[in-house]
Amino acid sequence: MEPSDKPTPPDDLEPELRTVLEALADSDPETIRSVADHADALATWAESRPSDRDDDTYPSGVPERATVSTMAVDGEEYRYYQWREGDEIRSKTERA
Repeated sequence: MEPSDKPTPPDDLEPELRTVLEALADSDPETIRSVADHADALATWAESRPSDRDDDTYPSGVPERATVSTMAVDGEEYRYYQWREGDEIRSKTERA
């Protein structure tokens, strides 16, 4: 890669993450490598977390990054999905 060929964030990246990566591009190489190391550790951690369900079972309109909690109400089991869109927290509840 030529020094003038600055990498661009992936096209399918969420807008807020694209903004973070574009801002990071103005940082010094040591800071960028430090953030990359943290991102790698974060990915390893995320892969190790147990999942309450298969990734293929997200309801319509719920992004894969949503946090899922399972709860029982009056003997019925429900899944509570929660995620952030910009400054707003969104949620959806479905019977399991």
